[in-house]
Amino acid sequence: MVVARTRTTCVLGALLGGALLVSGCGDDSSDDAFSGQKADDIAAKAVAATDKASSVHMKGTAKVKGASTVGLDIRVDDQGNCTGTISGDGARAQLLRSKGGDVLIKGDRAFWTNSARAGGGDAKQGEQLAGKLAGKWVTAPADGPDAAFCDKKRFLASMDQDKTERQGMKRGTETEVDGEDALTLEKEQEGNRISMHVATEGEPYILKAATAGSEDSTMTFDDYGEKVKVQPPSQDEIVDPADTQA
Repeated sequence: MVVARTRTTCVLGALLGGALLVSGCGDDSSDDAFSGQKADDIAAKAVAATDKASSVHMKGTAKVKGASTVGLDIRVDDQGNCTGTISGDGARAQLLRSKGGDVLIKGDRAFWTNSARAGGGDAKQGEQLAGKLAGKWVTAPADGPDAAFCDKKRFLASMDQDKTERQGMKRGTETEVDGEDALTLEKEQEGNRISMHVATEGEPYILKAATAGSEDSTMTFDDYGEKVKVQPPSQDEIVDPADTQA
C-alpha cells in the first residue's frame, strides 16, 4: 500500500487530509520467502489476507500535500467494533463504536473548531461549536462519512482504490517488523520510495507500509485477529449534535 489521498468529509474531513494506502507488484527474485512468486502476486495475496482478517490494529502517520502530519491509531474488527484516536493540525479525537452501532467521537476544541471551518463556518462559529462539543461524546451515523475509520471493510477498501498503484514493485530483502519476519516489496515512484512489508510466516498479512520522500508516511498493521475491546460510555455522556443547535 502506498499513500492515497482518500478524502473523508464532515467531522473527520476537518481533521484528516488523507489516509494510507497499500499496494504493490512487479518482478520476481530468488528469495526463499514466497519462493517462485512475483511481487504483484505476493502483494495481491497480502491485500486479500489483510482484508479477510477478523480484526487489525492500524497505527501510523502520513504527510499529505497542503496539510500537516496526520496520525491514526485504530483497532477495528469485522463485527463493527472500533476504538482509537485520530490526530492532526493541532487537533485530536477519540473514536469508538460498538457492534456496528453509531460511531462516537470525542474531540478536543481544535477538532471542533476545524470541523466548523471545514463546513464553511467562521472563527466565531468554530468557538461556539467547540464550546458545546469539546470533550463530549458525540454521535455520528454508522453509515455516514465520519464512520469510515471504524468500518474495517470500508477503510481497507479505500486503501486499495487505485489498482494501478500495485504495478512495478520489486522483491526486496527479508527483514523483521516488530519481531515478525517479513519480505519487503518496494519501488520508486515520482521521487518517493514506496515499500510494503509482508509477513512470511502464517497468513501473508501486511505488517508495514511506508513512503519516503516528498510525502513521508508509515503505517503498521498488527494484532491481527485479536479481540477489539470497547467500553461504551453511559447514555448520559453522549450528545446528539442536533440537540446543540441554537
